[in-house]
Amino acid sequence: MTRIHATLNTLDSIIRSLSISYLDANDPTASTFTRNAVPVVEVSPEQYLSRPQPYLSSISMPLLTQQYVQQQQLAIDPTVHAASCPCDSLSLGFQWPEAQTQVPLWVATPMWNREWSEGEIKKEECRRLCWSALMLVSGHSSFAAAVNWRNLDLFMVEPSNVRAFID
Repeated sequence: MTRIHATLNTLDSIIRSLSISYLDANDPTASTFTRNAVPVVEVSPEQYLSRPQPYLSSISMPLLTQQYVQQQQLAIDPTVHAASCPCDSLSLGFQWPEAQTQVPLWVATPMWNREWSEGEIKKEECRRLCWSALMLVSGHSSFAAAVNWRNLDLFMVEPSNVRAFID
């Protein structure tokens, strides 16, 4: 337990000192939350589906709308069969076949947009690092609560400290 806590504290300190979680603080589309309040994001399905996605340039929005409708139909009628998901075509493994041998554990991650500059790719990697750290800390917090461990006071646990655009 001590090593886990020390490692999470180190990760939290690195993210805090490099301000990775504030990467998109000036972006009006990035979610922001009030300190010491329950995080709330208000998004209607229409807003989400109509918002252009830079990494989905090869997939049309009507297809996404169609998939959303199919998901709703599946929830109502289990005899309806869903169409296959085009998400695999956006993966690193699909877009760059060498990934199978070069980075086999990353083949399912989303591919970078080929039109991005090196700086945009680095920002996206910082976002992915932030997102992965948040998932790790969330998982640990749930586990700690389940086994009655003390709760860590981490910078990343406070939603107002995260302003990276995570979609």
